Formats: sequence, C-alpha cells, structure tokens
Amino acid sequence: MVSSVVELRGLSLSLQGRPVLDHVDMAIRPAQISALIGENGAGKTSTIRCITGLYPPTRGMCSMFGEPAYNMTQKSRNRFGVVFDEGGLYGEMSAWENVLFFGRLRGMRKETIAERFSSLAQHFELKSTLKAARFSKGMKQKLMIIRELLHEPELLVLDEPFTGLDPDSKIFLRDQLKEICLKQGTSIFISSHDLFDLEKIADHVMMIHQGRIVADQTLGTISGVTERYIAVCSRPDEAVNVLHNMVGIQVLSHDEQSVTLVIQPELIKQPLQLLLQEGIEVKEFFKEKGSLEDFYRETKQAAVKTKV
Repeated sequence: MVSSVVELRGLSLSLQGRPVLDHVDMAIRPAQISALIGENGAGKTSTIRCITGLYPPTRGMCSMFGEPAYNMTQKSRNRFGVVFDEGGLYGEMSAWENVLFFGRLRGMRKETIAERFSSLAQHFELKSTLKAARFSKGMKQKLMIIRELLHEPELLVLDEPFTGLDPDSKIFLRDQLKEICLKQGTSIFISSHDLFDLEKIADHVMMIHQGRIVADQTLGTISGVTERYIAVCSRPDEAVNVLHNMVGIQVLSHDEQSVTLVIQPELIKQPLQLLLQEGIEVKEFFKEKGSLEDFYRETKQAAVKTKV
C-alpha cells in the first residue's frame, strides 16, 4: 500500500489563544488532485500553513514525506512547492528574473533553471518581458505555479488558485494541473471556493467547517450520492399532478421541460409507466448526477445541526 504524501492526525492549532483547527485528520494521496473546501474562516489556509511547515501544531501531528512538517529537512522542503493566494512575486523583476532568483534559493544551477523555465513557460503559454508588477492576475498565477514547478516537486500545494481569473484562464489552469498530475505523477492539493472548477479536476474532496473536517469523500462517491431523478416530458404541470399523490415518490420541483423527483429504489419503473398511461410523452428519464455544490450545501447544513 502506497503511503500518503501528507498525513495529519489529531492536529489542533491555536493562534494567539484562539482555536483555529480542532483534531484534524487528513491524508493527501500520491498522484491525485485533492481538494479542501469550506467557507471563509473555516481553517483552509491555516491547514495549508501547517502542512507546509509554517505553523507548528498546538497538538497532534502533521507529516510530509514521513517527516514532521514543521521540522522538515531542506531536502524534503525541496520536494514540494506552494502558491499562496497573496502572491510572492517581486514586481520589479521580469518573469525570468523571478524564476532565476527562486531557483537559486533552492540551490539549482542557472543552466537547469533556464532549461526548465523555457519548457514550463511554453507549457503554460507565458510569453512576456514585462516586469511582474504589470502582469495580469492570470499571468501572475501562471508565473507563481511555474516558479514552484521549477524544481519538479512531488507535491504542489495551491491556495485559492482560481481567484480573480477570467473563464479562459480558469479552464487553461484546470487543464494544465490535470495534465501535470496525470503525466508527471505530481500530487496536487488545492484549497478553493470555486466548487465548479474543483469538480472538473479533483479526485478527492475534504470539507472543513469551524476548524474540523466534516467530510472526506472521493469525487466519484459525491457524484453518485443523489437519489433524484429527472423526467423530461411533455406537459410537466400535468405530470406533477399525476405523480403528486403516489406513495414512495416525492416531487421536488418542475419547470417548462422537466420534473425532478425522489423515488424509492423499488419503485423506479412506476412513474414512467404512469405518465405514459396518462398520455404524457416522456422524452428522457435519468438519475441526476450529484454536484459538489449540493454536497457542500448538504454537508454544511448537517455540520451546523450537529454543532447546535
């Protein structure tokens, strides 16, 4: 069995006497894209700061590559890269100057830096001689990721990578991250509010609420948890009336084209048969795919009720 790249066990964190994280258990798997979701102030960035060794845990443990994250050797630190939302570029330097500076800090040779930068700049379509301060948000994001991929890390940690990007930049970044994970085997850990973008690329999703992990699921499991069905049919208003009083069937909503309902598994065939008997044409009938947004909303509601 392949061990986790990062492991947190019973990790608690207090900052200036205020509890921030509470008994967090978490694992980041090799060669997967793992996502951490949660509202503002839930503890996402603090978790990343513990993982990358910036915050020592108050209690519990946090390890990366089998070493305590807060006391990692420089060799282990060179095995990961991290991009925080607040930036970290030198605005008066060009893209090449930024990359050269950070590459040399990691002990890389200039020739190796130049070779890797040329390849990554082409891969991420970064072509500019401007100073970094004049870059767009998307260009800065590309440069920061290039900077952290320069030394070919085994783990890439990203804090809110989609914030402020236009749709084209988001799509491009999603595609590149997926490719890096699939082709190079790089483990990627993303903290983000952008549920739609995460749903396109994540293999595994964890949710944090008020400093505690309240969900830990594969995306495949999340996509399959719904029991809702969609009936695309003629005359949805009439279909609602037909189905409304059926035992074991709950009509949730309808619009001009379809009816959404919850059906007990043993009754799957009944609504379709009844609609056809009533002369209502059914064009499509399928199980609705669960969304990450639905998962987030339902998990948060359950967490709030449990807290109360």
